[in-house]
Amino acid sequence: MNNKSIKPYERVQLFSGGGSRFGYYLGSYAALVAHDLTPDIIIGTCGGSLSAYLVNLAPDPKELQALMCSRELSRTIAAIRHVSPDEANRRVKIRYITHALKRLSFSRKASKAQRQRQADSYARLLDELQQLAMFRIDDEARWLDELSSFASSENGNSQSNANTPEIAIIASRLYQAPIDGSSDEKLTLQELLFAPSRLANLPSSVSNLADEQLISPSHTLANGRIHEAVEILTQWDFASVVRASMADMYYLPPIHITELGWCLGGVINLTPIELACQLGDSVFAETKAGYDSWLAAPAIQRVFGFDPNERLAAVHGYQPTEVASHTSTASNHHQLHWLPFADNEQQLVGQNVQKRFNIKQMTVELIHADYDGFVQQMQAQWKYGYQRTADYIQLHNL
Repeated sequence: MNNKSIKPYERVQLFSGGGSRFGYYLGSYAALVAHDLTPDIIIGTCGGSLSAYLVNLAPDPKELQALMCSRELSRTIAAIRHVSPDEANRRVKIRYITHALKRLSFSRKASKAQRQRQADSYARLLDELQQLAMFRIDDEARWLDELSSFASSENGNSQSNANTPEIAIIASRLYQAPIDGSSDEKLTLQELLFAPSRLANLPSSVSNLADEQLISPSHTLANGRIHEAVEILTQWDFASVVRASMADMYYLPPIHITELGWCLGGVINLTPIELACQLGDSVFAETKAGYDSWLAAPAIQRVFGFDPNERLAAVHGYQPTEVASHTSTASNHHQLHWLPFADNEQQLVGQNVQKRFNIKQMTVELIHADYDGFVQQMQAQWKYGYQRTADYIQLHNL
């Protein structure tokens, strides 16, 4: 996009990841609203896509907090559960442990070319992701229905309010591309951007996603594994797209969307800072902790073909042209704001769904709190997100 183009939005907020600590995004959003900095669009990835959906259902912070602490959301989260002993035989469990060790070994010893060859069969990779995913969702086809019904009954469809932020969500898919115009096909991955429909119909004076090809920032890091062009879709439904964004490697299995094929998680572009800065004058993103070298980083390298900590360093060092060229008299509202959330795991210890490794069953078990415990967790996450964001706003006189 042309940096001199008029941006389609004034403010953009990123909900980039979060996992079961997704509630701090909601508190952060509420703090922006309270300080007259309501984002015009929210871009959600992975667990952040669920937070974006909740804001879409209940954009008013009071209604959002009620939805966040509802029994409906508690049941929605509890529907995500570990694979039970009768669903995975001992061979599959041993296979999971073996593959985890292989991923660690390859990430530490192998060259990029070797890692590419190790994952050259996407039929094998798809089977691996389907069979070795640690968690499942009960009644998946209707997983988010109860949330939508609750929000509609509580706030009278306030999601139609003009002040509701628009939502964009990032996921990825297994992609087939022809090689040199031949009939042979090479399987790769492709970043997906599920964008608001109005972005496809903006006037020529405003930046338009359709004006030029949107390039996946992970493309250059992935040694040919990721397709260069981002697939942009403006007609989509939340249920399947949120599920696709949350389907990251070895957690939830891929989901099949008829028009797109097998879709998997948003970690392909977990912090889409380049996109956010193309869309808005003022961007609220979050600092993130590095990926652990035992499980997360090797898994991302295995599936997506790039070192996530290399990508994270590029994200944190990103400087949009508009910000770099601002003079000292430029408004603080027109820049990139890094909200200090890198320590969320330490600050929210025990305030999320707990995991426990069962040696006897060789499974990672999810331990969901009862309803009262769930409310306590959500309130702690909200408070953390709200206070960190409010403190940042006060410090920078926004």
